Amino acid sequence: MIRQEVWQEIQSRFRLGESKKAIARGLDLSVQTVRKALRAPQPGCYKRAQEQGGVLGDFEAFVRERLPAVGYCAQSVYEELKERGYEGSYTTVKRFVRPFRGEASRQATVRFETPPGKQAQVDWGQCWVEVAGKKMRVHLFVLTLGYSRRMFVRVCLDERLATFLFCHEEAFDHFGGVAHELLYDNPRTVVLSRDLEGRRIEWNRHFHDFARYYGFAARLCRPYRAQTKGKVESGVKYVKRFLRGKSFETFSGLEEALSKWVAEVADQRIHGTTGRRPAEAFEEERGLLMAHQGKPRYRLQDRVVRRVARDCMVQFESNRYSVPLRFVGREVEVQRWNDRILVFCEDMLVVSHERCEGRWQRRVDPEHYHGILGHAELPSLATLHFDLGPLCGPEVEVRDLRFYERIAEGGAS
Repeated sequence: MIRQEVWQEIQSRFRLGESKKAIARGLDLSVQTVRKALRAPQPGCYKRAQEQGGVLGDFEAFVRERLPAVGYCAQSVYEELKERGYEGSYTTVKRFVRPFRGEASRQATVRFETPPGKQAQVDWGQCWVEVAGKKMRVHLFVLTLGYSRRMFVRVCLDERLATFLFCHEEAFDHFGGVAHELLYDNPRTVVLSRDLEGRRIEWNRHFHDFARYYGFAARLCRPYRAQTKGKVESGVKYVKRFLRGKSFETFSGLEEALSKWVAEVADQRIHGTTGRRPAEAFEEERGLLMAHQGKPRYRLQDRVVRRVARDCMVQFESNRYSVPLRFVGREVEVQRWNDRILVFCEDMLVVSHERCEGRWQRRVDPEHYHGILGHAELPSLATLHFDLGPLCGPEVEVRDLRFYERIAEGGAS
């Protein structure tokens, strides 16, 4: 690159009769640089000339056609070119794509509006708040209706699938209906894998079943295009601004304060884009949402296959549950059905346990050990939870000492 002042100095000295070599020595430049400056009608940045018929030359038409479809992503274009026999470097592709990406970023964006009841957008946000004098990170579930901009917010402690689906159902109850389509930004709780253009999508099977159950169509944003769901993105930022710097005595106090703020402030403000109050615009949208009243809550089922251990226990979600003695060594299917743990063997329900709330716990039924221990010898195991702890080491079968005495006497097998 030749700066303007250097170009002017070269032009001035050459007009005064100074030779090119003398100009180069005086300005500490190469003679080639001086010659280029004298040939240039005006100063400017150096631009690499596009190679005609070079390594990328045969693929230029394809690259120009694919750039808008892949969001001007040089890496995506490079991978497609390699499949077509391209042998050049990624740097060459990136250099070729750069000016096109810059031009695309300067183009105006058209705001996409949806009719009443058509679409809602869903997203998570995270922020730090003070609860009971301690800083804690909370997760904000936000669902925003596309037409009215009315939103539902729920503060959570995690973003697990069960929490995610529960928040959806709370939002449906809050609005009294379900939008015809919900837009997401490719979280793992919604989609496991996809290609850039969305032609091949592997949905999370539990979420896909949930969407079918309530009848809404799930839509995904193009990767790296967060502005596609800008309505809920703005909503997440709006909620974060409300929570910033605030403290609450209890977590339930945080939930109450957030719900009150949404109802009295967020729903009643004049929205900056629509120029209307979300609560008023929602009256036009309410009747166009899909009805969900009378439909039972969705039952989330997790299923795994386990082999019953020698101590008549199966492990599920870091907890252990007892199974009748006759199933030791056999494969069983363990399911979570809301607050119950169900164990099946060959499509027959073997046992149903109340689900453990924490981790590293046991749920034991003394009846399952009939033939090993007498009923009177385990009076409280049905309600006991044994805290194993994450550092408990190898699992050890727990037995009453009288069992070993019976073995020594030859009274047990």
